[in-house]
Amino acid sequence: MNTKRIKLELTVKLLNSGMRQNLLSFIQELMLGFKEAGNFLGLSLKDNAMLNPSHIKQTYAIQFENCTLDVDLVSNAATQNQYVQGFQLR
Repeated sequence: MNTKRIKLELTVKLLNSGMRQNLLSFIQELMLGFKEAGNFLGLSLKDNAMLNPSHIKQTYAIQFENCTLDVDLVSNAATQNQYVQGFQLR
């Protein structure tokens, strides 16, 4: 699996996507476009932390047959907007 190519393409597509209400499903769709990742197996919440009264940081593990993508999302409770703080492909 060419992880550098997947990371680069995922980064570019996320930067060009603009604001989205449901980033997890968008990221899942993007990853399904990579044959190397395989089929989607599941999604689990790994961490949930309150940054301040209006922002929550959540870390999700999105599991595929051949890899797992850990995604850090920051959500604004007032606007329901989500932002990717970072991700790690393993």
